[in-house]
Amino acid sequence: LQNDEEIQAFLNPDYDRDFHDPFLMRDMERACVRLYEAIDNNEKIIIYADYDCDGIPGAVILSDLLKKIDYKNFEVYIPQRNSEGYGLNLEAIEKFVDSGAKLIITIDLGITAVAEVAQAEVDGIDVIITDHHLPHEILPRAYAILNPKVDDYPEKMLCGSGVMFKFVQGFIKKYGEYFKIAPGWEKWSLDMAGLATLSDMVPLIGENRAIAYFGMKVLRKSQRPGLQKLLA
Repeated sequence: LQNDEEIQAFLNPDYDRDFHDPFLMRDMERACVRLYEAIDNNEKIIIYADYDCDGIPGAVILSDLLKKIDYKNFEVYIPQRNSEGYGLNLEAIEKFVDSGAKLIITIDLGITAVAEVAQAEVDGIDVIITDHHLPHEILPRAYAILNPKVDDYPEKMLCGSGVMFKFVQGFIKKYGEYFKIAPGWEKWSLDMAGLATLSDMVPLIGENRAIAYFGMKVLRKSQRPGLQKLLA
């Protein structure tokens, strides 16, 4: 922190000032429209999340949104660490095809899954990648990619759940009125985004600082029974 303005911003986070517009992510509009279309057509959605304390909270953030609008045709899939390993895998995609899925949304993975995304697309499943890892030379030909490391989004060091929080924030900004979601409802998801931001050990400055700061405030008021028991 180099000057008084930066120091004051760090010590006194401000929601409106410190959270960037989610539509600064290149594919945000495209991702929001595709999710809306899936909901409108009652398509089966797979939330494919990594198995750690970044991927799992991100799955909670997205499933909370779908539950909020009373959407039931979705499944959360978390691969087995030992038998399946990290990332998208072809066997899981086969299962999704058999189950009639039409959209996979990844959390905290997928930016290097060129072959797996190609297979899903061949099988008629669109893939929205939300990730924060560094890409390889070739990007997957996904329907949309939300990853600050491959576009001009100002906060490069978001964790995976941070990226998912921005997706939900963008979706509510675009469609919240249509689904009768009050502006700012996504703030209740900051307990999960904050937990993941701390767990994934991303730098706690800029937007990450605000996510962690407000996330801890929401965590104290959390309505989640598991967290209430844990904190008690």
